[in-house]
Amino acid sequence: MGTCTLPSPVKSDRENSTDFRILIVDDQAANLDALSMVLDLAGYRNIRCLDDSRLLESTFREYGPDLILLDLHMPHVDGLAALELLGRLVPQDDYLPMLMLTGDATSEAKEKAFTRGAHDFLTKPLNRTEIRLRVRNLLETRRLHLQLKAQNAFLEEQVKQRTALAEELGATNLKLRETQTHLVHSEKMAGLGQLVAGIAHEINNPMAFVINNLFVADETLAKLQGDAASATAEAGTKLTKVRRLIAESQTGAERVKELVCRLRTFSRLDEGQLKTVDIPESIESVLLFLRHRMEGRIQTERRYGEARMLNCFASELNQVLMNLIANAIEAIEGPGVITLTTAQDDGQYIIRVRDTGNGIPEHIRNRIFEPFFTTKLQGQGTGLGLAISYGIIKAHRGSMEFSTKEGEGTEFVLRLPLSQERHA
Repeated sequence: MGTCTLPSPVKSDRENSTDFRILIVDDQAANLDALSMVLDLAGYRNIRCLDDSRLLESTFREYGPDLILLDLHMPHVDGLAALELLGRLVPQDDYLPMLMLTGDATSEAKEKAFTRGAHDFLTKPLNRTEIRLRVRNLLETRRLHLQLKAQNAFLEEQVKQRTALAEELGATNLKLRETQTHLVHSEKMAGLGQLVAGIAHEINNPMAFVINNLFVADETLAKLQGDAASATAEAGTKLTKVRRLIAESQTGAERVKELVCRLRTFSRLDEGQLKTVDIPESIESVLLFLRHRMEGRIQTERRYGEARMLNCFASELNQVLMNLIANAIEAIEGPGVITLTTAQDDGQYIIRVRDTGNGIPEHIRNRIFEPFFTTKLQGQGTGLGLAISYGIIKAHRGSMEFSTKEGEGTEFVLRLPLSQERHA
C-alpha cells in the first residue's frame, strides 16, 4: 500500500516577529523618540521614523515595512490620506497591518480610520504595555500571512510541476495512441490472413478442374493416337470431348488470372504513393476475396455512381474497404444483404457500406474506433481494424461516420476529398 507524503512546511523569510521592519510616521519628534524607544526595549531592531508624511510613498517603496504606525493629525498628508495612499500601494492579496495613533478618541475618528483601512486604533496618551501587545499581535498576524503566502507559492509551484508532468504524460499517452493506431502492419497481417484464405478457396476449385481436364485430355489424345484405325465418327466424338475439356480448362485458367489481377488491385504493392484509382473496381476486388464467406448466405447490392475515379493512397483505402466489408459480413449471422454505394457530391467522394446485421449495441458505440477494443473472442480479432481505418481516412483529410440500429443493421459512410495532391 502506497504512502502519501505531505509537503514540508514552508517558512517565510522572517520567522521571528522581532525581525520585522516597522515604520513610524508622526510629525512630532518627541512621539517618534518615545515610540521607537518602547519598541526597541521590546526587542525590535528594524525601526524607521518619518516626520514628513509627504515622503511616505517613497519611503514605503524603499523600506518595505511590515507594520506602519500612523499619527492621525499631521500637516501636508494626514493619517486618513496616508491610509488611502497605502491602500493603493499595498497589493490586494497582501496583509500589511496599519496602527492608527491619535489623541482623538471619538467614535467618528475611529470609524473614519477603520473605513480607510486601519487595522487597529490607539488613543494618546499611549500606554507602553498596550503598544507592545498591539504591535506583537499585528506582527504575528503579518508573520502568519507571509507564511501562508509562501506556502501558497510553494503549492502553486507544486501544481505547476504536476501540471507539467500531466502534460508530459498526456503527450506520451498521445504518442502511444498514435503508435497503436499506426500498427498498420499488425492489422494488415490479420487482413492478409483472411485474404489468403479467400484466395486459397477461390483458386482451389478452378485449378482442380484445370488439372483434371488436362489429365483427361492427355489420356484421350494418347488413346486417339493408338486408335488411328478407328472409325471416323468415334474419333470425332472423342475429339469433341477433348476440346470441351480444354475449353473448361481455359475458363478455369481465366478465373485464376482474374484472381491474380484482383489480388494485385487489392494489395497495390507497386503503388505506395498517391494514385487515381477506380473505386468500384477496388470494391469488386475485395468482394472477390471475401466471396467464400458470403456464398449461399449473403447477397450484395451494388449502387455505383457515375463517378468512379478517386485520387488516394490505393492500398490503404483497400484496407479500409476490406475491414468494413469483413465487419459487415461478421455482423450478419444468417441470411442478409450488404449494400455498397458510391457517389460524388460537393467536392467529396462518398462510399457507403450498409449491412442488415445485428447493429452496434448502444453501450459500445463510443468505443468502436478505440485501438485494441474488440467484442470478438480472444484470438479472433486484434481490435485495430476500425481504429486503423479511421486513421487512414483522417490521413486522407476525410471523415468516417456510422449510423446503426440494433436488430436492423449498420451503415458506415466514408467521405473523401476528390484530390489529395496538396495534402501530400
